[in-house]
Amino acid sequence: MKTVMIIDDDPSVREGLLKHVNWEKLHVEVSSTATDGKDALMQMETFQPDLIVTDVYMPNMDGLTLIKEVSERYPDIRMVIHSGYNHFENARKAIRYGVKHFFLKPSPVSEIETVMEEVLQEIEVEEQESRMLENYQQQLPSYLAYQKDAFFRDLLSNRYKPAAITPEKLSLLNIEKQANVLVTTFMLNRPPYLTKGHEREWQLMKFSVGNILEETMQTYIRVSSLSAHLIDYSDTSYVLITWFEDDFGDQFTSNIEMANKMMENVLYFVKISVMIGMSNKKEGLHQLIDGYLESMRALEVAEYEEWNKLYVFDDAVKIEADDTLVYPFSSIKEMNQAIVEKDYDRVLFSWNELVNLLSKDKQSPYYMVQTISINILSALMMEEHVLEQAQRQPIQKSELLIKVYEQTTTKELLDWMTEQLTKWVEESKAFFSGRKTSTLVEKVKEHVYNYYDEEITLAEIAEDLYVNKNYLSQLFKKVTGESFVNFLNQYRITKAKELLREKRYMVYEVSEMVGYQNSTYFSQVFKAITGVSPSEFF
Repeated sequence: MKTVMIIDDDPSVREGLLKHVNWEKLHVEVSSTATDGKDALMQMETFQPDLIVTDVYMPNMDGLTLIKEVSERYPDIRMVIHSGYNHFENARKAIRYGVKHFFLKPSPVSEIETVMEEVLQEIEVEEQESRMLENYQQQLPSYLAYQKDAFFRDLLSNRYKPAAITPEKLSLLNIEKQANVLVTTFMLNRPPYLTKGHEREWQLMKFSVGNILEETMQTYIRVSSLSAHLIDYSDTSYVLITWFEDDFGDQFTSNIEMANKMMENVLYFVKISVMIGMSNKKEGLHQLIDGYLESMRALEVAEYEEWNKLYVFDDAVKIEADDTLVYPFSSIKEMNQAIVEKDYDRVLFSWNELVNLLSKDKQSPYYMVQTISINILSALMMEEHVLEQAQRQPIQKSELLIKVYEQTTTKELLDWMTEQLTKWVEESKAFFSGRKTSTLVEKVKEHVYNYYDEEITLAEIAEDLYVNKNYLSQLFKKVTGESFVNFLNQYRITKAKELLREKRYMVYEVSEMVGYQNSTYFSQVFKAITGVSPSEFF
């Protein structure tokens, strides 16, 4: 609802306008009245109405002076003159300050309401136009971003002549007509555990990657002379379009720095491996498709090299021409044989030999080191499976495979594999030498001491200790001479006797305090161990 202030030095005029004009029908509320211009301005310091109806001739400050002041201080307030003097000069001055509507004293109520309706209609029209303009301004960036995205996508997949790319289109998208371009494609390494059955998780992860790439790009271009646009191009790729007018050398270096920083942030925040292929400079947007093909060609070559690196087209071609890679089959066979024969020293020796071989001459391709690592881990898992007599906790295959793919460079993966093999060898030696058995039993007892008042199962303890439940049960009985259940009941009943001697608790309370939820079962166990019931023990 709009508000109006009535300004007139005549009380009867103010009263008449208040009572006789149907303000409710006009959807207008009379917020206040004033006796002159000075009084009105003082009230406006705390509250500004949407429109004012003012007399011209008033003491202290007349209507024209008030209109001049209001137009300067509060330009959004609409003004209507209500005067008993039909002087053209007054109207001319009022028009100069933006007044469009007048009515004379005395005026029929219908005429006053008609004038007010005209003013309100003007306000409504202007507010609608303002909202439309605001909405347009809000949507314009999104619209232009969408148009730019569609424009570049079209150029990445279709070949056009230079004349087909109009200056009007480039001007709308704020792209230089003679722009040189670079195309940089980011290929994401989708983790193997995020299969098609985990599509939602992958899409959320990829969405996070896109946000990181976009934010890093925007941060970089704000402090450089690059212009760039990022496209979510496929299920595992983003394409970065960079354009500039001149100074190619500096721009080329800046683009490499920006792309590497984008990759660095993805590795830091999301832990997804990335491979980047970058084209040579293309002279004109019509060659964008050629730039994209070069970036993909660089990725094809890089797929057999190191992940988490940027490959420029020219450098990738040189790598392809110099590819003399030989897969170390004999070394891997030696490793597998040492694992089967449980020759743990030879396992580590053979691995170190293999690491030296992989590091010789040139850095080993990341994909090959991944394959070798999975091969060796599979041999370890198979060995764990056949050691049934040892009852050892099997290696968690899925967890280790995930860890393999989480290593972001060849060196990291080799170091991690060295750590895993060393750990496996040490645990195997310790296990079969018997040094771990007493420690395991003590940890079981310690668990009972700490959690006897809760529900306890040997299966849960075994899971926490990373050992097989059956093996732990047999080991406990062999070392202590009694079963785990018997040991647990004996300890709980000992604690129950201590509580019963205090004579402060009911039997059912003691039952719950020592871990038995069923008081009847507690009484049965108590009598079986002590020879008397809990109530007789008091």
